[in-house]
Parts: sequence; C-alpha cells; structure tokens
Amino acid sequence: MLPETINPHASLLESDSPQVNLVRWMHQCELIKRYYEADYVFVVQRVSLGFEVLVSAIADLPHFTSGQMFDRDTPLFLDLVNAMPDGVSLDLSKYHAGDLPTDFDSCLGLLARPILWPDGSVFGCLCVLSHKRVENQSINSLMLEPFQILLQQDLALLCQSHRVESLSMRDRETGMLNHYGFIMMAPRQLNLGRRFGAHAGILFFELQQPGPDADLNEKHHRLLGGIIQHTIRTADIAAHYSDTLFVVLAFLDNERDLNHIVQRVERQLAQQEPSLKLDYSFRFFSPDSGSKLGPMLMLAKENLQSWQQEQKAKAAEMQLATPTL
Repeated sequence: MLPETINPHASLLESDSPQVNLVRWMHQCELIKRYYEADYVFVVQRVSLGFEVLVSAIADLPHFTSGQMFDRDTPLFLDLVNAMPDGVSLDLSKYHAGDLPTDFDSCLGLLARPILWPDGSVFGCLCVLSHKRVENQSINSLMLEPFQILLQQDLALLCQSHRVESLSMRDRETGMLNHYGFIMMAPRQLNLGRRFGAHAGILFFELQQPGPDADLNEKHHRLLGGIIQHTIRTADIAAHYSDTLFVVLAFLDNERDLNHIVQRVERQLAQQEPSLKLDYSFRFFSPDSGSKLGPMLMLAKENLQSWQQEQKAKAAEMQLATPTL
C-alpha cells in the first residue's frame, strides 16, 4: 500500500518533493528522443482529471507540453497505462479517426511503457512518438526499460520518504509531537501517573473558522500549538494530532482543573489573536479508572464533533429566526 500521505491522483507538478526531480526526468526524455530520433518523448501521469503530461523533451512543435491534460477516457492512454510491464509498440494508423487526440495527427509509431507506483498501481506511462513506424519493435521497446526503472525508483524514494516522515514523532509544522508520537508516549505516561495516584484528562482543541472571508492557515496552528505548550505542565503531553486537531494528556489535582486549562488557553489566544475562537472537549480519568487511552481519545473526539454539530445547528436556527429587512 502507498503511504496515507500520498494521493496517487494528485499531480506531481503540484508537489515540491525533492525525491522526484522533474528536471532530471526531462533530461531523460531528451536522451530518449536523441537515441530513438523521435519527434516527441513525454511522461504522462494519470490524475483525477485525466492524463496529464508531466515533462517532455523539447520539440519543434509545441505538443505534449508540461501540464497538458488529456481526457480520462482517451482510449489510447487507457491502453498504455494498462499495458504489460514490457510495454507496447503501436502502429497508430490502425486507430480509427477520432480515437486519438489531435496532437497525434500524422504520427505513426508509438513506443510506451507503463510506470507503476511501488505497490503496483498505475502511475502513468512513458511515451516515445514518431512520424514514422517503429522498426525492430521488440528491441526498441526493451531499450526503454532502464528509463522506466529510473522513474519508478524515484517514486519508490518518494513513498519511502513519506513513510519515514510519518514515523517521525515530531510534527514539522509546530515542533510538537505528532499523532504517532502521542500514541507512542501517552499510554506509558498515563500508566505512570496512575501509579502515583494522579488524576488525568484528555483534551482536544480545534480552531474555529475566523469568518466567512478568512481562512485558517499554518500561522494560526503554530500559534495555538505554542500556547498549548506554554500552558501545560512538564509531565503533560501535547501533540498536533491531525491537520486541525491538538490533543493534550494532562495530569490534574481534580476534574475542574480541565476547565482551568481550557480557560488559560482561551485567554492567551484572545490576547494574541482576538479573531480566533476555540472548539474543545475533554474526558476525565480518575486514578483508579481502568479506561484505556484509545477509547477515551475516541470519546473526547466524538464529544468535540457533537458539540460542533450542535453549534452549527443553533447558528442555522438563529439565522432562520432573524427577520430579513
């Protein structure tokens, strides 16, 4: 399986991952074009909107340029990406009029190899297009294999980088623990606290949208993360749990201290960014509680979602009840 952080249907043109060097891919296309004396060489990725040209060799006519999109139902590209790993060599004159995009007009020979993600799913294809028919088809198709392997190795490095990043215990955006780090450290800390008879609580925080014309961004999340880290005590554990959620495992003297933590966070947030408001929920652990961390996390998260839904419903009712002038 691919890492959860990789969307295989999102274009690599929108990614800035150093593992996939599209400039190097373009240079490879140039080498292939010179070797085959071809007219066009390009790499296509299958994305949500169709088939997108990622890179291409420089050509006399501006066809198959970076960013060019072909319809997702184009029969030719469907054949190419679903071909056997050895690729295909096609005589395009056998296609009926209208089956091929206009960019393929007057082109007769096509060599192509599918490009796969590390899990074997389709990424796209590497295409070599010429205005003349391909000779020595089996040999010429075989010579594309090193280039196919090179592109697939870059995709494997991209996936490996995402896996390593997901296993890191720190969130790059805020410097706090991430979801994985919290799951690794919090259960041990909770058990340790119980041994000393400490009460504990799980708190979830999430910023509200500041307004219809304003969006939350990385700066706002860093601000909330910093406030949370300055609010909690040394023994407590805080994490940037997901894109929008922050979680805290706090050790307390009694249950009402949960409200005190929330009030301190709200007060500091109001001082530093008055336009931001906070959604929150929490669950309480008594020292003799046998509750596990996982179910308590789930309950606290469900409480937050329920509260947010209630607030939206109330806002909708107030809007309906307000008379229009």
